[in-house]
Amino acid sequence: PRMTEPAYVGLDEYDWYLEHVLLMPYTSADLRVLAERERARARTFLKIEEHSNRGLPPIELVTSAEEHEARVRDAEELIRDFIAAHELLSIPETIPPTFETDAFWIVREGGKRHFWEEITYRDPLNNHIHASIPGHRFDGILQRAESRPIRRGYRNGVRSEGWAFYIEEMFLQAGLLDDRPRAKELFYIAQLKRAARVPAELAMQTGEFTLQDAIRYLVDEVPLMEDDLARYDLSIYLRRPTYGMNYVMGKVQMEKLLSDRALQLGDAFDLGRFHDEFLAAGSIPISLIRWEMTG
Repeated sequence: PRMTEPAYVGLDEYDWYLEHVLLMPYTSADLRVLAERERARARTFLKIEEHSNRGLPPIELVTSAEEHEARVRDAEELIRDFIAAHELLSIPETIPPTFETDAFWIVREGGKRHFWEEITYRDPLNNHIHASIPGHRFDGILQRAESRPIRRGYRNGVRSEGWAFYIEEMFLQAGLLDDRPRAKELFYIAQLKRAARVPAELAMQTGEFTLQDAIRYLVDEVPLMEDDLARYDLSIYLRRPTYGMNYVMGKVQMEKLLSDRALQLGDAFDLGRFHDEFLAAGSIPISLIRWEMTG
């Protein structure tokens, strides 16, 4: 009861942290514009995809732990085979043959599921790419093998979440989901969720939104979203200012780096080599990775 000070930090402190700690080339005003663009883009593509798939049956949710595990293993095999066939990045021998999933099988009273279970129980590809391979778990193994002490011990959220979000759309655009059109809808829903976090986080850090306001906003904005997962995410972003924007703004920086590197190298640009060089730079701010890769 004695904790009566406001929980938010305000945009002056938020912008200072973006510039001086995260080494971001963007302000909170830029974040609003870029996140709104990402939000509109994701919803537009979702609606186009839903229209294209309107004659297809919906994806059936898994009904048992065994079925869930089988789908996860099939998804991982598809990811690994696609990486190899399209030479998208190198998989070192130190990488284990399989990874766990972030959305474990669970049955709750009344059949209640949180957002990521709604996604993953339909198709585990999105979550497995982001959280396992070649996302966070894969990325973490590379970092722990790093010989340079800062890059081994420091974890930059913009770099980590930016990479994991970037590869979701990279795989989608590269054709991984060409035979799973309904799963594309899930990728766009996840993209919409990550974009909607940014205005929700900024509104909390200015005092425009309470935590409950932000929860309501996210539930209204994102299909399949529910209060529990929204509260879990948004309470983190209230306690850790700037973390909610990591996903979108890391992806924005990744795409700009890729675009500029491709222009710089011309015909010599190779997507798989670009990914390997980016990952080899470690978990440091993308602005520093950019400096190392492009000069």
